[in-house]
Amino acid sequence: LFYGLPMLRRFAAAGAKKIYLALGLTDETFSLLCGTRAPDGVDPGWYDFFITLLDQCYWVLGSALGAVAGSLLPFDTTGIDFAMTALFVVVFIDQLRERQNRLPAVIGLAGSAACLLLFGADSFLLPAMALMVLLLCFLRGRAIADRGEEHAP
Repeated sequence: LFYGLPMLRRFAAAGAKKIYLALGLTDETFSLLCGTRAPDGVDPGWYDFFITLLDQCYWVLGSALGAVAGSLLPFDTTGIDFAMTALFVVVFIDQLRERQNRLPAVIGLAGSAACLLLFGADSFLLPAMALMVLLLCFLRGRAIADRGEEHAP
């Protein structure tokens, strides 16, 4: 549900689909929706809906296949956690290249680093997320005003 917050404006016109769109967001879906727009002639609500639906189906199918394969082919997974870190770094770099406003990225990095130092590696995640949400909400009106756009409710 947390991923749904930045997408509220995008999902507003999706009608009844917006509940599924907000609750169906995964990291991959969020990244795809942030980086793409519906092609000309395609309804944006349905475009977002089918990306979310297909990603959810891929998650379920991939999890089921992974569970079966994992039980049949045991192997050492030492170091595989690096793949997830690399995925998030690649997504982060892609977002930096695509966006003109890099303030959210700076807030994310600085807030995470500060909370890591203050709370330690085992307890920094929730305070870092809370700090980022508070700062982004506080600065949202100012960033939008600086671009000359109206502040949406």
